[in-house]
Amino acid sequence: MSDLLSRIPDAPPLHVQVTRILKERIVSGAWISGSSIPAEKELCEEFGVARGTMRQALQTLESEGFLHRQQGRGTFVMYTPNQPPSRQVAFVVPYVRDSSLPAILIGFQQVAEQANFSVIFNHVNNSIEQQERVLRKLVGDGTAGIALYPVDSETQPEIEALVRARYPLVLIDRYLRGTSTDYVMSDHFGGALRGTHYLLAQGHRRVGFVSWLSPAVSMEHRYLAYAQALLERGIPVDAALVCRVEGYPLIDLSPLCDYLSSPGRPTAVFAANDQIAIALYRAAVIVGLAIPKDLSILGFDNLDMSDHLDPPLTTLAQPFVAIGQEAAKILIRRVKGDGGALEQISLPPELVIRNSCIRPEPDS
Repeated sequence: MSDLLSRIPDAPPLHVQVTRILKERIVSGAWISGSSIPAEKELCEEFGVARGTMRQALQTLESEGFLHRQQGRGTFVMYTPNQPPSRQVAFVVPYVRDSSLPAILIGFQQVAEQANFSVIFNHVNNSIEQQERVLRKLVGDGTAGIALYPVDSETQPEIEALVRARYPLVLIDRYLRGTSTDYVMSDHFGGALRGTHYLLAQGHRRVGFVSWLSPAVSMEHRYLAYAQALLERGIPVDAALVCRVEGYPLIDLSPLCDYLSSPGRPTAVFAANDQIAIALYRAAVIVGLAIPKDLSILGFDNLDMSDHLDPPLTTLAQPFVAIGQEAAKILIRRVKGDGGALEQISLPPELVIRNSCIRPEPDS
């Protein structure tokens, strides 16, 4: 028999006692909003009560708005402290290392502030564990909603719990495999398809692709588009022309130097982002290749520095400010109670032609 409950004759019914104790756990923050609570069987064992008694208590808490039950998934805390609605939303990113993220944040903050919301900014050092800690803290602190640029595209338990609890959440740059959420990103596939076709139209046949060793769907979409463009020109994908490198915190140039100095090296490379393109510029200098005479390079991002490289980088410009703006619009609508269909937006990149790509030499 559990010591949590009183069994004396004049004590309140057991389901009332259970309801009171569970409510205290929620209000105290022991069970935070968006988290799942233990299964009925575990709670019955803890309290020493029958399943019918526990189910009655949970139904009471659900009717009062403290819990939300989903068939086959579990029961989730939905409690918001009795205080004025929060006017704060959060913007969470994996790292801060280039001009793309500040541009997204600028767009996000513009829309949020126009709606009288302030923005909390967090970065998580490209760490899944830190990302989960930050999400838990933001929800526990009563943040109204979160815009998340996730570390990768793998669903994590903390994110799954937020989605099941219908917590206002919008993803930026990528979606999560197996989990349906609102998101705003570039059309990674369409942009990469256009970029690869641009290189092929210049006469290059040995077109390479360099990407991160990353499980993010954004990188995967760019590779799939690269392969599709080759297929459409009747050119088989050559594994020797594909290179993947570690991207955080620094790019190791050794694999890129080996890649660019190998027999049958590419005459043009589609770099999956401008950071990789910049590393290719450096590696080309080391192995004695001139850009664009010996090697054409195409990027994806249009970072602030891309126009100042020597030669200036041809690249696909992502609409970073617009991505931030659209994400904020969706998030604020969710915070205000819009429970409509998911919004999943892909914005087209723009091909910016500069001087890093030319036709190959006749004997290339």
